[in-house]
Amino acid sequence: MAHHPRIQALGVAFPPHYQSQEETLAHAQRYLHGAAPQTTPATRARAQRLSQLFAGAKVGHRHFAVDPALYYQEPRSTGARMALYQELAPTLGSVALTNALGTTLTPADLTDFTVVSCTGYAAPGLDVILARDLGMPRNVRRVCIGHMGCFGAMVGLRQTLAAVRSQPGARAALLSLELTSLHFMPTDDDEVLTSFALFGDAAAALVLSDDPAATGPEVVDAYCAADFAAADQMAWTITDQGFMMGLSPRVPVTLRRNIRDVVENLLTPHGLDIPAVTHWLVHPGGPSILDAVARGLELTPDQMARSWATLRDHGNCSSATVLLILDDLIKSGTPKPGEWGVMMAFGPGLTLETALLRF
Repeated sequence: MAHHPRIQALGVAFPPHYQSQEETLAHAQRYLHGAAPQTTPATRARAQRLSQLFAGAKVGHRHFAVDPALYYQEPRSTGARMALYQELAPTLGSVALTNALGTTLTPADLTDFTVVSCTGYAAPGLDVILARDLGMPRNVRRVCIGHMGCFGAMVGLRQTLAAVRSQPGARAALLSLELTSLHFMPTDDDEVLTSFALFGDAAAALVLSDDPAATGPEVVDAYCAADFAAADQMAWTITDQGFMMGLSPRVPVTLRRNIRDVVENLLTPHGLDIPAVTHWLVHPGGPSILDAVARGLELTPDQMARSWATLRDHGNCSSATVLLILDDLIKSGTPKPGEWGVMMAFGPGLTLETALLRF
């Protein structure tokens, strides 16, 4: 059996503010409707709608890089939000990378470094700042992947896989970091309010290598496809007041229509079918998305449980989320040697990204 690069290290990090959905809803109500009593029919209807969206998100708690009690008091420009990203992101990214490297690796061991984020931009970016501050080699090969949305970490995984396969002895780090909370804004738009109910902040990092000492899962293959006819169903638009999410209610229908074909195209070249896969790491874009994938692939509640738990405990942390699920799975000690796993995430395009793992 052929050997493939393995995940040698994996670590995650969360910002300090961790709130229940009920607490966050209270802040959101004040942010969107003001402190005045909700006395008019229109105001009461908006408040009720927001409560319904928050309840329907199936999120229990989320991490925030900013204090919701203070941050959501007034509108902010995109420039002000980017300034906060530049202030907060390096620390969170440093913790995630340090947690991944642990005591067996150092930043100086890295040959490649890929950073994924769709929630903040600057130049010099996180790739330069963290490479410099953590002590990576001057000649570390850096790549930044931006604005691809929730499937960005899967693209980053493909990039690190290509780096290790093309350069013998390479040790490639991937960091996915998202501060979605910086971009919530006052609105009555249901698509934007849905994102307010779902998204949280997190960072996750991994190291991929062909080191024989690596014990993590092999990354065997990757496959992606897009339904271009549905390209307008997801959007992440830069406005003067922040980044605005567009999320059509048609997305679950599109995913269900496409997911089986995409997964079969990932598995078939390796002589596998859907029943051969033990572990499913499905990006929890929201309850309707998880339900659509489960129906499309005929997965059981147990096979989807880890994705639901991540949604409950952390919300949708955009590109970092699928790596949070992987970290939880590996730390659980559940996978047995030789078992197969499939990672998947979705985003604008409408894009479906998948990867095949062997434990």
